[in-house]
Formats: sequence, structure tokens, C-alpha cells
Amino acid sequence: MQQPKTRIEQDAIGSLAVPAQALFGVQTQRAVDLYPLCGEKPLSAYPELIIGLLQVKKTAAKTNIATAELDFKIGQAILDAIDALLADIPKNEFPVHSFHGGGGISSNMNVNEVIANLANRMAFNQPLGCYSPVHPNDHVNLNNSTSDALSTACHLAIINKWQGFSTVLTQLSTTFVEQGQKWQHVYKISRTCLQDAVEITFDDFFSGYASLINRNIQRISMDITELYKVNLGGNIIGRKGDCSAMFLAQSMSMLNQVMSTEHFAHSENFFDSSQNHDDIIAVASRLELLSRGLIKISKDFRLMCSGPETGFGEIMLPAVQPGSSAMPGKMNPTIPEFLIQSCMQAIGRCNSVQMTQDHGELDYNAWQSIVIINLLDAMNCIENGINVFTTHCLSHVEPNVERNQSNINTLIPTLIKLKNLKGYSFASQIYKESNGDLKLIREQVKLAE
Repeated sequence: MQQPKTRIEQDAIGSLAVPAQALFGVQTQRAVDLYPLCGEKPLSAYPELIIGLLQVKKTAAKTNIATAELDFKIGQAILDAIDALLADIPKNEFPVHSFHGGGGISSNMNVNEVIANLANRMAFNQPLGCYSPVHPNDHVNLNNSTSDALSTACHLAIINKWQGFSTVLTQLSTTFVEQGQKWQHVYKISRTCLQDAVEITFDDFFSGYASLINRNIQRISMDITELYKVNLGGNIIGRKGDCSAMFLAQSMSMLNQVMSTEHFAHSENFFDSSQNHDDIIAVASRLELLSRGLIKISKDFRLMCSGPETGFGEIMLPAVQPGSSAMPGKMNPTIPEFLIQSCMQAIGRCNSVQMTQDHGELDYNAWQSIVIINLLDAMNCIENGINVFTTHCLSHVEPNVERNQSNINTLIPTLIKLKNLKGYSFASQIYKESNGDLKLIREQVKLAE
């Protein structure tokens, strides 16, 4: 006999058809029907957030077992299902729109339903959609709610994402240092206000970039540290009594156990945690500042490689693709431009994150889905741009030795040499008397040496 394509489930709104073999249930399906993607991403596109939610649910189940508020067999079935999901996340089971009405409730219930259905099937051989003996609300959601579960999961997701992101930033800084040391014997002219200034080495120049990157790593790391304060157990709007006192007392030690760390602690004020997301928004602000610094670096590379004959021509970028469909031999700085565009895109997403603080009315800031998906998207965008820039541009950049040698023997650097030998007033007088004749000024330098 042909198997039915759907099953019928009930919720507070009524009955609804759900795909027969789906691990998600009626509340997930209702969200899918209500919020079509239309080019946006589903929850499945954010594995860090799914993992964070699963880790929160694992913490809740282990705590509820320890406090005897959850039957051991049911709790163990939930834990086994979560471990199976963490080992292999089935992307098609998390189809809800990544941002939606209700402060993220659809994401929370999507995860609750998948865990409950998988636990019932694995441990009790029950059909999908029966929600017995494991129920998504009564058991998986016990002593946690969308408010504190999603907030905590967002913190976990960003902490997890930062580990890889910081490695990419460190590699960028390291590559600047390596390239500086490789070309430390080559001098270039510095510029202030785009006008000629003094001569420096490429080691000097690239060290400034490395320092900028390292400073941003330190700043963001400090903001990430603040995310180890979470409001798990301060569910609904943060008032005490909406989860058990035993759960609240043990939840942090259990979260640290689940995450194999000792850093997690409760937020100082759960009402604050419900009203504000500024701890995460601070990370977005830092990412925006980082992006603007990366744009500055990339634009510098575009200037320095401009030419090949009528521009600065100080550095030579690897030729990675033709620069024009109409002009033969043209090679554009497409890799720095890719990083610029990546950072522009990231800045827009960071601005979306920051907007949510303006619109979190009264007791609950409902826009955390916008916060987390835009922050993760921004980190992905910047990380990809940096990887491409480091691999296909910075690692292979070379100075134009001849052009740089010519540049450092021009008017302003020569006058600086004369000033250092004879003083500012003397150099100024020679410049005036010679009417800027470089040959005459060089003769004065020789006489002064």
C-alpha cells in the first residue's frame, strides 16, 4: 500500500497536515506556512544557532533529571536524541524562517518538536507526531522558554563562531608580519594627506596593519567574554518562580559541564537580559569597526597597486583573473575589492543588529532572531573576505622595487634628509632659493653629510 504523504497534528489553533516522515511537528509546519522564505534563509542555514539550542536543551534535560523533575527514562531519551542530532544535524528538519514573529518561538518549537519526535521514535518506538511519552513543551521545554533558551543559545553560537573567526584574523595579522619581514629591505615612500612624506620599510608599513588587526582581536575577545553571562532559568521576562528554584540553582554548573568549561555564570539581572541585547550588540559594533579597518586596508592596496604605468605602482598583486572584457592586459585589484564588498555587506548587517536595541519595548526585546542571524551572517561574510584576501592576494604580494627606489629619492624625502642634517630653517631656505630644484638640493645634502 502507498504510504500517506502527510500526518495530521493538533495544536492550540487547530489541526494541520505535516509531512509524514518529518521530525518536526505542527507548530513548525504552521510557521513554514505563515512565513515563506522568499530568498531569505531558514533556521537550517545557521548550524551554530541550532547547536546552541541543542546544547541548551541538553543542559535543561540533564538539570531536570538531576533535580528529579523529569522522569529518568524520558530525560535519557531526550539526551540520546540530542546527541544524535549534534552528531549529524538533519538540515531539512529545521525549515522555519530564520526570523519570524514572536521573538523566535518558531525556532525554539522547531527544535523542541524534532527532539521530542526523535526521542519517542528512538527510545519508545512511537510514531512521529504522537508526542508521548516525550512532549515538546512538557518535557523538552521544561524549566526553559523561548526567552531564555534562545538568548542563551545565541551566546553559545557566537562564542562558538568566534573560535574559528579569531583564527582567521590571527592568520591575517601573521601574514602581514611575514610579508613585512620578507620585504623589510625594501623602502617605500609614506604619504600624509596623499602627499609625499618620509621613507619607511614595508616592514614598518605592514606592522601597522598587523597592529590594527591584533587590537581588534583583543577588543572583540573582551566583548565575547561578556557573553558567558547567560539568563538560562530566567525564563519569560526574568521574574523568579517561572522555573523551579532547584533548576535555577543547578543550571549553570550543568551548562559548564555540557560545554566543558567553567566560564558560564548567570546574568546579574534577568529582567535586564529580557529587556536588552546590548551584550551581543556590542560584538556587532566591534565587527563594524573591524570591517571599516579592513576596508581601509583594502583601499590602500588598490591605491598602491594602481597603474600599471600612471598610478602608484608600488606593489604588484598576483594576477588572478582578467580585469576587463574590453581592454586586453588589464588586471584589476579584484581580491581587495572582494574584501571591501564583504565588509560593506557585513556593516549593513551589523547596523541591523544595532537597530534592535532601539525597538525593544518594555519587558522583552523580541528581535533576537534578527540579532543572531545578522551577526552570524556578518561574521561569515568578513571571514570569507579575509580568507580570500589572505590566500589570493596578501600571501603573494610583491613590492615594485624599482618604483619604490625612485619614489624615495624624490623631493620631499630629500628635503627631510637635509632638514635632519641642517635643521628645518636651513632646508626651507635651500628649497626656496633652489626653487625646488632636486639636483641642487641633493648637492646640499652631500655637502652637509
